[in-house]
Amino acid sequence: MKFPHIIGRKEMIRAALSGSITGLVGVLVFMIILNSMNSTYTEEKQQNELIPVSSQQTEEKKENEYSEQFYAKQHGVFSTFEKASEFVYGHSSLNTSAVVEIDGNFYVWSGVATSKDDIVLTEDPPSFVKPFTLSAEGCKKPALKNLPSLLKNDDSLKLNFEGGKKMGDLPPDWESITFALSSISNDLSVVRMHLLAHYFTENDCLKIKF
Repeated sequence: MKFPHIIGRKEMIRAALSGSITGLVGVLVFMIILNSMNSTYTEEKQQNELIPVSSQQTEEKKENEYSEQFYAKQHGVFSTFEKASEFVYGHSSLNTSAVVEIDGNFYVWSGVATSKDDIVLTEDPPSFVKPFTLSAEGCKKPALKNLPSLLKNDDSLKLNFEGGKKMGDLPPDWESITFALSSISNDLSVVRMHLLAHYFTENDCLKIKF
């Protein structure tokens, strides 16, 4: 009876080394594949989370181009037009004020200035400065897009535009409304306020943001 050939020590070592090398190669291949998958996932995740900064800055610049900062002399805010009107009727000094509806609330303003320092506060009735931004970014008509800058310019609020020269493309009825307001007050903050209230009420594309 013959017994199988007994494997020598060198053969065992050679087999062990061969198996170790094969296993190591397998592990390396697995690690390479895993790292490749992780790299692809990370890159896709970064691309999905990436914010287009240049595009965002362009949109902000475009919006700012048709927006202006103003300051209202505010006396109160009411839930209905009737309550706001009752408040106005109860104070004779508010005879040139305006009630402006913004997002379902009714604000009583007696003037709109381009600078906070131009607002003269009163105690009867009490008043305070209300900063806001008028945006015409959503308007399609050039005259309405130009409205915030027109209201910002004191010269455009005057009846005589620097010796009869018009201030660019004016919104509809601008001159007739300005003429009518000149008989009510020569205070440009009052004229500006009523012009703003009129066009804001008539055009949904205009937005007021606090």
